Amino acid sequence: MNILSIDTTADVCSIALVLESKHFVFHEHRPREHAQILLPEIEKLLLLAELRADELDLIVFGRGPGSFTGVRIATGVAQGLGLAAQCPLAPISTLQSLAWSAAQMGHTDIWVALDARMAEVYFAPYRVNTAGIPELASAERVTSLVNIETLPGPSTVFIGSGWATDYATSALLSQRVQQGVLAQQLPSALASAQLAKVLLAQELLVPVAPELAQPVYLRNQVTWTQKPKVGA
Repeated sequence: MNILSIDTTADVCSIALVLESKHFVFHEHRPREHAQILLPEIEKLLLLAELRADELDLIVFGRGPGSFTGVRIATGVAQGLGLAAQCPLAPISTLQSLAWSAAQMGHTDIWVALDARMAEVYFAPYRVNTAGIPELASAERVTSLVNIETLPGPSTVFIGSGWATDYATSALLSQRVQQGVLAQQLPSALASAQLAKVLLAQELLVPVAPELAQPVYLRNQVTWTQKPKVGA
């Protein structure tokens, strides 16, 4: 299976082209440049892999939560490429993607938080099941750190940029985060592609037609308005 995976939901522009026996990655901290560099860098990876866009079997994209503009870019580009290549899309949660990265390090109790600005984070706790897949322990939400009332367990690890902020939090949670925060702060397109493959194999992910792919923002006041598709 030939998979193109993209994530522009944060300051990193992350792209992965995953083939049967090898993969190609572009993963750079390029804030506010996603719209300019995403398509050219995708084209470079396709050339490097000697692969045409119409040979793609699946396009994975970070569907959010994350930066409003970044989520829109990822969704719009994925839709445009999917329509042009006539291949389905797999929306992947940015929080679950980060939880997957932590699961690959052997962790099973994972709290994910991405900086949502305005003293809030996008937050979700995950437990890794027997198949190695991070499952939500409670729903994704946007919240302040002080409003996270459940206490982490002794084996909980913390991943994501939300734990590196200076937002107010309880003394106990702050102490636990300092003890168990992982280095990775932002989603990786390669991790999302790997997660998508596992979810597909377990029949836990159903790809959708490009026009049906939807982003997730979590903030109630933000709605998705369909725009002309890039590359359509």
